[in-house]
Amino acid sequence: MTLDFDVKFNAMKSVVMHIGERFDVYCAPLIQCGGKLQFVECFKYLGIHIVAVKRFGCSVKNVRMKFYRTFNSIYYRSKGASSELVSVQLFKSYCLPFILYATEAIPLTKSSVRLLDIV
Repeated sequence: MTLDFDVKFNAMKSVVMHIGERFDVYCAPLIQCGGKLQFVECFKYLGIHIVAVKRFGCSVKNVRMKFYRTFNSIYYRSKGASSELVSVQLFKSYCLPFILYATEAIPLTKSSVRLLDIV
């Protein structure tokens, strides 16, 4: 049974990823709208990097990198600040949102939590 929802897909922007026990097994090419879909090991969706593993998982490496980039920028610019409270407030306002983004919604593994805890 085919349902028509009047949705147009762009095969150049769409990708396929395996998640589950056979995530690393070769699969025949999938064709959508006349184009082959690319198989990927990681993709970004709403700022979250989803990776191909046995169970649904997300990568926190990019989140950590954004956190460090923001922290270093704030630290460099606030070296001459006379108040530590200003630096702490800037840290809480700009750095913490990067590290905490979507942590309530995605399942984090123990290794991911450890990686974020090292920050």
